[in-house]
Amino acid sequence: MTKIAWITDSMANFSQEEASRLGVDIVPIQLIVDGNGYSETKLSLEDLHRYMIDQKKEAKTSQPIFGDFIARYERLKEEGYDCAIAVHCSNGLSSTAKNSKAAAEAADFTVYTIDSHAALEAQQELVRIGKAAEAEGKSVEEIVALLEAWRDKKNFFMIIGNMETMRRGGRVSSGEMFLANILNIKPIITLDETGKVIPFKKARSLKKAYAEMVSELERRHAENGVKDNRVFVQTALAPNMQDDLVALIESKLPGLEVVRTRFCPSIAVHAGFETVGVLWLNA
Repeated sequence: MTKIAWITDSMANFSQEEASRLGVDIVPIQLIVDGNGYSETKLSLEDLHRYMIDQKKEAKTSQPIFGDFIARYERLKEEGYDCAIAVHCSNGLSSTAKNSKAAAEAADFTVYTIDSHAALEAQQELVRIGKAAEAEGKSVEEIVALLEAWRDKKNFFMIIGNMETMRRGGRVSSGEMFLANILNIKPIITLDETGKVIPFKKARSLKKAYAEMVSELERRHAENGVKDNRVFVQTALAPNMQDDLVALIESKLPGLEVVRTRFCPSIAVHAGFETVGVLWLNA
């Protein structure tokens, strides 16, 4: 029987407890704050907020350390694993998947690298689906094909909480930020089929932004269903926004289970702390 190792990165936002239970190894994205490097798994949202907002330090993200990637794959080979399945965040968000593949080649270890075309709970769900398929005795090739089919079923919408962080990251222009602030525009982003961040709609208030997202959830739910009847509502550090979005979803689609989660720090670096999003997989 093929001995498979499972790898993902910290943008999947697994808890340490679930990662241990599933037997998945987490490769941390790096956060660079005022020139100092931090593992994403070691820096809380509250710490990041203190650095960026209270102390006004610049922050950016970087892919996992390449040498650590190579050492990880060399270790797995020494431990007797035949191969690994690595489920990574979208290449549209980070070059982690590309670096993972390059590290596997450098370590001369067989790794099936899956670009999840997403992050967060969509990335988690792929790992869970893959682990369940492995438990059923499916081959590596069957598991990879299954994950590549499921990754196209993700849906994600997020209200941008801080246009300044998006401007610094080059994702919006100064003019767009100025207009958004003057007109109280709340930009909503989504992910395209390849996992690239693209605009969805612009709403003139938070209430209208919530309505736009929930309307899209209703439409897609009617067309495709929702896997396990479960949606995830995330925030960075805006619990009141999360409460409002959850309440609207529950009033419009009472048959769905709404799970409250938090964004990983790397999302907050780019989108700000007053963010809220909704994510689900089609059934």
